[in-house]
Amino acid sequence: MFELPKELKEKLLEHVNYFPRKEQAVLLCLHEIQNYYGYIPWESLKPLAELLEVPLNRVEGVVTFYDMFDTQDRAKYRIRVCVSIVCHLMGSNELLKALEKILGIKPGQVTPDGKFKIVPVQCLGACSEAPVFMVNDDEYKFESEEALHEILSRYT
Repeated sequence: MFELPKELKEKLLEHVNYFPRKEQAVLLCLHEIQNYYGYIPWESLKPLAELLEVPLNRVEGVVTFYDMFDTQDRAKYRIRVCVSIVCHLMGSNELLKALEKILGIKPGQVTPDGKFKIVPVQCLGACSEAPVFMVNDDEYKFESEEALHEILSRYT
């Protein structure tokens, strides 16, 4: 049986104990797991469901519903690219093409060194800055291929 590492389990319990209903901590806990491993190992969901005191299929449903969670092809840096209508109209296609050119991968793929993964998402909640992308938790406005290259170089 899969067991969560002690330090990770302690962080998860902090979130679980913070809320009046344990299941309210599901998103924070999933983020902790993803930050710890670089992705969410499918086998980690059962111990999490037990901590939250919910059925396993409820946790699985949350993981598969949100595109911010990866269950495979881990990468150190997840580049989430907004492809909503606003970002699309403002140039997200150019952003995706620039990422593909610079990194040599397509959306959903991971660079051979395991550093980057391009993940198209529906909205990042920053329409006024469109087109936008995030590298893990850092948000950026796409301005040019040169500026994008400079931003990505901060993560190498």
